[in-house]
Amino acid sequence: MLGGAAVAAGPLAVLAGLPRGKWELKELGATSGRTVCAPVPMRLIQLNHPADACAHFTIADAADRVTIQYNCGPHGYGRTTLTVTQPGQIRLETQGISLDGRPFDMRYEGQFVGPCAPSPPR
Repeated sequence: MLGGAAVAAGPLAVLAGLPRGKWELKELGATSGRTVCAPVPMRLIQLNHPADACAHFTIADAADRVTIQYNCGPHGYGRTTLTVTQPGQIRLETQGISLDGRPFDMRYEGQFVGPCAPSPPR
């Protein structure tokens, strides 16, 4: 934080350095995970609000970690900390209010697995 105020999110180094594509995310303590296509890294920040256009504010920004708070108006809000643990590996801590008005508080480990599947022809 600069001067005690949040700064508007910009091209953050930790997000800019993440590979774009498919990520396997496993909630800590779970035996199975889920796959997320992240053509832009902000998709990993907004796991519970994937299609929403939200306002973003950077809370903390370091070489290997970023914390972003986002507000999606009536669709909810969240705060996510993404930490790069190794190249192609991340840890996510995310909490907030989901689209259906329920609170969430989750921690994931993530592994980059490759490109997203191509969209079907129209």
